[in-house]
Amino acid sequence: MTCPICQAHKNPTEILFENDFWILRRANQNLDGYLYLESKNHVESWSQLQLEQFESYGRALQKGAEIIYSYHPEKMYMTAIAEKVPHLHVHLIPRYHGQSPGIDHIAKATGPGFPKPM
Repeated sequence: MTCPICQAHKNPTEILFENDFWILRRANQNLDGYLYLESKNHVESWSQLQLEQFESYGRALQKGAEIIYSYHPEKMYMTAIAEKVPHLHVHLIPRYHGQSPGIDHIAKATGPGFPKPM
């Protein structure tokens, strides 16, 4: 099976930031500012990471937060599910005024056809 995340990393137009271990790229969703933070190499579990990869994750996460908050959301959610695609990645999901909070928002954002924010 070809990993869709590894394939996406071959298209630099969606990559917003990268360091030695992580790639930050736009999610293909209808939610402005939605980002994916992905392991640069094909890794399937947090347990496969070394200390320097965890340290590098912090800088990539900080950059993702900077980008998302430039869109002025009320909140930023983070979730790592990795069920459909077994490549370690984190969803960085903004929530805007007028959108329902919490798990419902995450489920809508990570599902198909999320409506644009008001």
